Amino acid sequence: MSRGLPKQKPIEGVKQVIVVASGKGGVGKSTTAVNLALALAANDSSKAIGLLDVDVYGPSVPKMMNLKGNPELSQSNLMRPLLNYGIACMSMGFLVEESEPVVWRGLMVMSAIEKLLRQVDWGQLDYLVVDMP
Repeated sequence: MSRGLPKQKPIEGVKQVIVVASGKGGVGKSTTAVNLALALAANDSSKAIGLLDVDVYGPSVPKMMNLKGNPELSQSNLMRPLLNYGIACMSMGFLVEESEPVVWRGLMVMSAIEKLLRQVDWGQLDYLVVDMP
């Protein structure tokens, strides 16, 4: 077994990934991620921007981006992100009910994040802003 960092796997159709993370909760990561995505879109309207909320326990991007509903499936069986303000958004909040508790741990969380990242039809994005838990 080799040591070191795992090999990077590109996200199909995404040129640049911007990750918003912190070692502590409640510091405004989601607010920063949403504002960063909106600022990128406002700065250059020719750029395609995506926003991914990988906080499976408390997704806040649907509320902050004023989005409700479930993603549709494409012909290739990939989820289509919901759109608002010109930004493609994907979140666990679109897949579970708001009042439904999520009690996942370890591999289940990693599997859900992998699906949100790789089983979404992002199209061609210049930037994907990722809101980490």
